Amino acid sequence: MKNPWKLLVLWCVASSLGAATVPPSPSPTATISLGSSVVEWHKCSNDNGLTTYWSKVEGSQVIAFKGKGVVNVPIEKVASVIIDTTRGTEWISSLVESKVVRAISDTEFIEYDHVGIPFPFDSVISDRDFVSDVTLNYDKKTHWLTVSYKSTEDDAAPRLKKYTRGILDCVFKLAPMTMPGQTYVEATVFTDPKGNIPKWLVNFFQEGWPQDTFAGLRRQCAKNNIKTLPVVESFFGPSKTELTEAK
Repeated sequence: MKNPWKLLVLWCVASSLGAATVPPSPSPTATISLGSSVVEWHKCSNDNGLTTYWSKVEGSQVIAFKGKGVVNVPIEKVASVIIDTTRGTEWISSLVESKVVRAISDTEFIEYDHVGIPFPFDSVISDRDFVSDVTLNYDKKTHWLTVSYKSTEDDAAPRLKKYTRGILDCVFKLAPMTMPGQTYVEATVFTDPKGNIPKWLVNFFQEGWPQDTFAGLRRQCAKNNIKTLPVVESFFGPSKTELTEAK
């Protein structure tokens, strides 16, 4: 939220809503599936090595967004950053807390995320939280890795009265480029924060999601303290950088 105009708009709308008018949202009876609900992708921009798109989503007034670009580090490093919940708050905008609340298998787990509302709007709009079933899929033939987040409910992450539970459908698709040390990343998101916030305002603020996400991911991947996670190593083997350091 670096744009002062957006801050002003949010403040005006938030003030008119009032804190008491934003009750916890009911349990989602059905979640949006991007694969079957996206109407048509429209290009938004092509800047700084990132192409962005938007699309209407059947059954919702909230718009889906997508970004495509290259991150200049090996795929093992990019995948490890995305999957590692302990790093999430370092590169994802407004993320206050991220953790695995229940492991289902080596390639599936339940994740809890708490997204904060910045001051001074936190007095009139409640924070959001999300519970996602996260699955990892690796195609040995194409070397594509997909990390998918689908909203769910889980006893390990009960609803809290102070937060509003939102709905999330997010997919990261990664593939190694022909140039060594480069990774193609495609990120798609549909997020409905629920509550009493007008959907046009949700779309207004989420428009910058691809740019913010790629900028944060690129900064995080540039750090030299990232180790390949065991599950990522099971797909690709240890990174060449780590093998060199170990010698």
